[in-house]
Parts: sequence; structure tokens; C-alpha cells
Amino acid sequence: MDWSPLIEGLLLIAAAAIIFAAWMHARVRDRRAHRALAQSEERFRNLTALSADWFWETDAEQRITWLTGGPAVLDFFGSGLAFGRRLWELPGVELDGHAVTELLEKLRLRLPFFDLELTRRVADGVRQSHLVSGQPRHDARGGFLGYRGVGRDVTERRRSERELAAAKERLELALEGSNASLWDTDLRSGTVYLSEGWAEFLGKPRAPTATTLEALMQGVHPHDLPRLVKLSTDTLKGELADYAEEHRYRAADGDWKWLLSRGKVNERDASGRAVRMTGINIDITVRKRAEQAVREAEERYRSLIELAPDAVVVYAGGVIEYANPAAAQLMRVASPRELLGRRVEDYVHPDDLARFRERLRYLDAGPGSVDFEERWLRRPDGSELVVETASASYLERGRLVMQSVVRDVTEQRKARTALAEREQRFRDVVDASGEYVWETDEQWRYTYLSVRVEAILGYMRADMIGRRPREFMPLGEARMLDAFFDRNGREGQPFRDLAHRSITKSGKVIWQQVSGVPVRDAQGRLVGYRGTGADITARKEAEERIQYLATRDALTGLPNRALLADRAGQAILAAARSRGQLALLLFDLDRFNLVNDSLGHQAGDALLRAVAERLQNTLRREDTLARLGGDEFVLLWDGLKSVQEAALVAQRIQGVLQRPFTIEGRALSASASIGIAIYPEDGRDFSALLKSADTAMYHAKETGRGGFRLFSPELNARAVERLALDGDLRGALARGELLLHWQPVLRHGAIAGAEALVRWNHPQRGLLPPDAFIPAAEQSGLIRAVGEWTLERALSQIGAWQRLLPGEPWFALNVSALELAQGEAYVARLRDALAAHGVPGARLELEVTERVLMANLAENIDTLRRIGELGVRLAIDDFGTGYSSLAYLRRLPIDKLKIDRSFLKELDSNSGDAAIVETVAAMARSLGLQVAAEGVETEAQLQRLLAVGCHEWQGHFFSEPLEAAAFERLALEQRAAAAG
Repeated sequence: MDWSPLIEGLLLIAAAAIIFAAWMHARVRDRRAHRALAQSEERFRNLTALSADWFWETDAEQRITWLTGGPAVLDFFGSGLAFGRRLWELPGVELDGHAVTELLEKLRLRLPFFDLELTRRVADGVRQSHLVSGQPRHDARGGFLGYRGVGRDVTERRRSERELAAAKERLELALEGSNASLWDTDLRSGTVYLSEGWAEFLGKPRAPTATTLEALMQGVHPHDLPRLVKLSTDTLKGELADYAEEHRYRAADGDWKWLLSRGKVNERDASGRAVRMTGINIDITVRKRAEQAVREAEERYRSLIELAPDAVVVYAGGVIEYANPAAAQLMRVASPRELLGRRVEDYVHPDDLARFRERLRYLDAGPGSVDFEERWLRRPDGSELVVETASASYLERGRLVMQSVVRDVTEQRKARTALAEREQRFRDVVDASGEYVWETDEQWRYTYLSVRVEAILGYMRADMIGRRPREFMPLGEARMLDAFFDRNGREGQPFRDLAHRSITKSGKVIWQQVSGVPVRDAQGRLVGYRGTGADITARKEAEERIQYLATRDALTGLPNRALLADRAGQAILAAARSRGQLALLLFDLDRFNLVNDSLGHQAGDALLRAVAERLQNTLRREDTLARLGGDEFVLLWDGLKSVQEAALVAQRIQGVLQRPFTIEGRALSASASIGIAIYPEDGRDFSALLKSADTAMYHAKETGRGGFRLFSPELNARAVERLALDGDLRGALARGELLLHWQPVLRHGAIAGAEALVRWNHPQRGLLPPDAFIPAAEQSGLIRAVGEWTLERALSQIGAWQRLLPGEPWFALNVSALELAQGEAYVARLRDALAAHGVPGARLELEVTERVLMANLAENIDTLRRIGELGVRLAIDDFGTGYSSLAYLRRLPIDKLKIDRSFLKELDSNSGDAAIVETVAAMARSLGLQVAAEGVETEAQLQRLLAVGCHEWQGHFFSEPLEAAAFERLALEQRAAAAG
């Protein structure tokens, strides 16, 4: 308890008593002076009756006419002029307003006045006070002359009065502020006098109290009374100089309050018996209740600490003095007592020891605190854990104590690590996908945007926060979004893959794809949306490109089959409604493969682009020119007026193509075979029209290139027949319907070999020659299977004949373009087949047409050279019907030229054919090649061939193609006849 206020109060009381004594002495002195003045009043009736510090006189108008008094006057009035001024008009002089009013009233009545107080402030704010008294003065006739009076300096007196009042006020405040009450006991009478604070302590109006000692003691708590009586008695006996005791006392409302009572004996009689005791009672109820609250709080705190889930450790000097049960559980010890006396740093992980000691030094420097931070600890059993710990140091009974709260966050850290990893994975996925994260409020104003958006839109995120997505969209785009949300739920619905356009900061229009989910608060109210967005401009452009490529030919940019079918379908519907006509013209370029083979595919592609561009420039806007693939084009001619118009369109196409094209510096000419189908006569849908046009185009090719044909039912019948033939041919190999016939080849009149010719024993149509089904096999792709069957069957038969037939006959096989195009694969198959059947390569001759050779000349030459390395002889069949040229003949690794049968039909009557045959024979001889002829039907043809030096021939003049057994008999018979 701080007793300084009480001591200060007692000192103030003592000072006040001294000042009061001085003041009383001054009053006595004044009274004596007045009595002296009264005795000499008659003697000093005028000025001497009012003798004071200074004197004054005024005229009838109350203006000062005379002023004297020496230093007192000068000190109060200063250097200013007072003469001619009234007292209340003097500069710097202050008068109370009520006093001035009374003064003026007395002056009006010309009555004397006394103790009018004049004040003024001088240097340092000191206030001077003077009391002025005055009486009217008259002349001998009784006329009023003015006033005469005296002034007294009461500055010191006023200062003493103020100090005494202040001391009294401080004493009262000290007693009131300290809840103290003074008491004074007269032991002879048993009366106790108490100051005003006692009544207030009891809960009564503040007032001094007088009571008896016995009555006062009745209010003390029975448990506290004996000790209080003993202490008082010991003090009265002189055993104690004074006493001080805390005890309870009953207030007026019956409640018990706490008092600190102090007392000492102030006066004893001659025998030493105490006759007067004084002291002070101080109300300490608030302190006692606070102490009780502290004790209760400490008890509650201890209970909470004992039950707290977090570990709490109290230590001083680094040594543990207290640990709660949670600390023992955390450190895996049996009880908190096992932790007491141990050093805290014994449980700190070595990696965290330096940081722990740094925090310990900080806390040890004085009261302070350290916020929660992670730390690694090591238990007595050696296991480790991660904790969060906060510490504070404070003074307790004069020593510095530290307290730490420790919380096991091992699992939380694992959870945070896992969460951080998931968040990082999410960020990595978002970053890898090129997406950004966005959040908006319920009004679609951005509240959050990830960094990625700056790279996509070019705006800084701060510039976009608070703005709506539609502010970054082109005109009309927001209406599209409104329509989307109207269809899919306006408010609070998730959405996915919403594609829309946005405008970047640079003004570029891009495509974005956004997905979002609604965000709701705890009450389920919609507070905004959250989702992702990505720049899909590249994908949109790719989709548009894909859409374009899906409907356009990649090489020429023309519509492809899909787009042509769509436009044809629309045109057919329109023609059906208007009962009109339209034409579908299908055409392909004649001999286009020659351009690819001779100039390369790059030149072929350039020719196709040039053809497409030239035709597009000559057609109407409503017409559709499409490329189906390869060198096939289709023209959809809408609004056809007549069949003759379709024919004119075909002629126009041929005329456009006949003009030379400049390709890679070469002038190339082109022609086309065109098939025409008319809606609705030739088909009522696109597929039917295209099929009819295709049939007509193939008929145009068969009847001569560079022409056009209109579809007719007869052409369709032929196409149906060819289709049926293709279907039957696919099953002919499996059913064993193919067979080989052998046509003898004569040289100098004797059988030198034979040509193997495949025949088809058709179930309905009988035995078919190669010309009846080989073209169909080539078109359907079955020619490769037919060629493989022919090679295996022929070599098997040749292997058997090697032991039966006389001499060393050779045998010829025809090779198709598809077989030769296999290159090394065909050579390997041929090598394996020869070895399998034991046939030497010299016994085999392969015949290739000029058309097959020229299909892919460079590769074919290489293939023929590797075939020749097997010992197989090579011959050009149907020579003269293709591209007869010495240039390529020199390059070909061939052994023989076979003159086509078309030149033998009129050999004896047509000089032109005879000249061709002679030229071929001469050219062969000049190149060191053999020459042969096929299709010899008459003696005359034979004689002409022999005349030009062609001694190898075959034809019906000698023998038609025979079955294997018949050929075998013929060969044996001829040999027998020659031998006989």
C-alpha cells in the first residue's frame, strides 16, 4: 500500500495549522490597531484617522487630485499618470463589477466607503491587491469638495489566504482520494472524533462523526476484533510505538468492508498514562476485493492451465519450474514432475538451438514477448516433432520468469505441406494449361485475377479489378453471353467451356474460354463466381482451319466432296421446288500421270492448282467447282436450261484446258475426259448423280480421250456389268476359277518358249480372255493378287517342264504397274519364287508395257535392273503404242522389243504399218535388242516379218493359247517330228 498520499495530507494539515496561527495572530494585531485608532480618533480625526500605506484625494468629480505614499504607490500604479482619473478608470486596475456598482451608489449619496479592493497584474503574472477606504470632505461652509482616503497593500495577506485555502483543499482531496478518515480519541471520556470520510465509508452522507469507543468497536468483525483490541492495548501500554491492522467493518447496509487502521498515542499524563490517541482509517475494500479476484483468477488460471490442450512451461534461468499435464503428454513422459529441474534447451533440436538461445537472451534482457513461431523439439525418447511456441517474460516476486506455450503442429505441418503441394500442383496445371484464375462479386466485377491474365489481355491486374468482363469485349458479344445464361440458368449456376471474344489492350480480338462456379456465403447467398479462363485463339483458328480443310481441298482450295455434297443437296432441293434442272460434270485430266512421272509430283501439283484457278475464273459465282482427289474435278452447274447447255459447258472446259499452262518454265497442255449427269433424269440425289457422271466419264475415256459423254441407261448397264465382274473376280481366286494357257513362241520355225496367259473360267460367262477382266482388275486393285497367283502357278509349271520338255525353252509372264511399283518387295518375291521352284532366271522372261514403264520411270528402271541381276530377261510388250523413244530405250535394261499386234493387221496392205515394223526391227538391231511380234494370223504377215529380220513370233497362225497338257504334247510332238 502506497502511504505517500496520507503522509502528504498530514504534512499539509500541520502546515495549515501554522498558517492559521499566523493568520489569527495577524487578526489580533489588526484588532488591536483598530482599537488604538478608535482611542485616537478624536486626535487624528482627518488623515491620521485613516493612516495607511498611501493617501489620496479627489475633487467633486471624483478625479484624483492628490496621491502620495512613496514606493507603495509607485509599485502599484506604476509609471502611468493617475492624476485626473477616477479610481475605477486607472490603467491596469481591476475592480469587481458589483463592487463598482456599490461604490458609485455611495459616491452619489456622498457616503464614506471602506475596503474597496483594487487589483492589478504585474510581472510574472503576480496579482497585487490594495484595499481603499474614503470619506467625503467639505469646505467651511459645508460645500462638497470631493473625497479623501487611504490605501493599504494587502498583497501578502491575500497570498497567505490563497495558500491556506489551497492547503486545506489539498488535504481534503488527499483524504477523499485515499478513502481515508482521521480519528482522534479522548481516552478519558471515551469519545472518538472522526472526519467526514468515515460517514462516507459507512455509506452515509459525508459529515464529521463523534461516537464512543465502545460503539465504534461493535462494528468490527468478530473474527478480527480480538487482534485489533490486542494491538490497540499494546500501543496504549507503550509496548508498540504504533499499530496498523487490516480488518473488516460493517457498513450501514450490513455489508462488510475492509479497513486499514493505524494509530498511535499522542498524549500521556504525568504518570505516563495515555490520554489521547489519534490515527487514520483507510478504506481498502477495493484492494482486498482485487486481491481476492487475483487469487480466484490465479486459481482459475491454474485450473485452465492444467486442463489446457497446449503445453505450458514456466522456467527461470533456463530451468523448468512448472509444466502442465499437456507438456508431459507432448514430451511423452509419465508426469510433469519428470520435466521439473531440467533445462529447456535439452529438448530443443540441435538445428534450432541457436535460434532458441537468441530468443532466450531477448526474453532474459527484460519483460518481453515472442510471437508464435515454428520450432523443432526432440523428446527424451529421441523422436522429433514440430511445434509452434510463443513465450513471454515477466517479473514475479522480484525475479524474471519466462512462460512458453507449446503446440504440436506436426500433423498440421504435414497437412499444410500437402495443401501447399496440392496448391502448387494446381498452379502448375493452370500455368501449364495456359489458364488464369479469376473471381468476381455477384455483380460480375473482378475481385481477383492471377498473373497469367496480364499476358493474355495485356492489362495490369490492378487496372481490371472492379471492372466487368463485358468491358473487355467487342460490341455485341455481351448479348451473346446474356443469351447463353438465359439458356443455361441466369443466376447461381455453374458453367463450363464458355467461349467468347475479348479485346486486348493493344486492340487485338482474341478468343477466351471460361468456366466458373458460384460462390456462396455461410447462409447460402450468392456472393460471386470463381473459375478459370484461357486464351483459345490458336485453337479457334485451328478449328476454323480444320473446318476449312474439312470442306476444302488442301492443294487447290476448292470445295471437297463433303462441301460439294452439301451444296449439291441444297441445289437439288431448290431445283425440286422450282422443277428445274442442274448438271453435274465429272472430269479428270488425261495422261496426268505422265506429268508426275516425268516432271515430278511438285509439277503435277502446280498443274492441278493452275487448272483449278483457270476454271474458277471462267465460271459463274453460283457454280461450284470441286476437287475429289487426284486429277478428278466436279462442276455443279445450277440453273441448267437444257442438255445442250451442259454440252456447251463441257466444251468450254475443254477449250479452257487446251490453252497451254506454264509450269516450272515449261509449256504444258492438258485435256480432260468429262462425264455429264442431269438432274432429275440421271439421279435424284447427289450420290446418284455422281455415280452417273462417273459412268459417263469412264465411257468417254474408253471411246477416246479429250471428249465428253452424257449419261445414258446403256452406259449404266455397262457400269453395272463391270461392277458385277469386279465382285465375281474377287471370289475367282478363292474358288480356283483362274487358269493359265500357254501360247507357243516360235523362233526360226521351232518352239523356243511360250507366253503364259491367264484365263478366267467364269461360272456363267464361260472362259474369259485377259482383255475381258484384266482392266477391271487393274481398276479395282485386284491385279496384284492376280499377278502373285500367276507367278506362283507359272513357276510351278515351268519347274515341272524343265525335266520333260526338250531343249531349254523359256516362258514369258506379264507384269502390271502395281506389281512393278512394289520395287524391292517384288524383286524379293520373284527371287524367292524362283528358288522355291528351282527355276533358273534365264528360263523366265517378264513382259512390261510402255505405259507401265512410264508410270514411274526412274524407280522402274532401278527395279528392272535388279530383276535382270536374277538372270531374268526383260521385254517391252505392245511396243509402238506408247512413248517409243530412243532416249529412254537406251536407259532401260531390256532384252527384247515386242511389236504390237495392231501393226500386223494390215501389214501386207498398209505401207505405214509396214514402215513402222521395219523401223522397230531396225531400231532393235541397232540397240542390240531382240525383236518379236505377236498376233501373227496369216502367212503373208509372217513372210513380211521374216523379210524385215523378225524371226520370233507368236499367233493363231501357228497355235492359239493352249492348256498346259496340250502345250506339252505340242512341244513334244514338234521335237519328235524334228528328230524323225
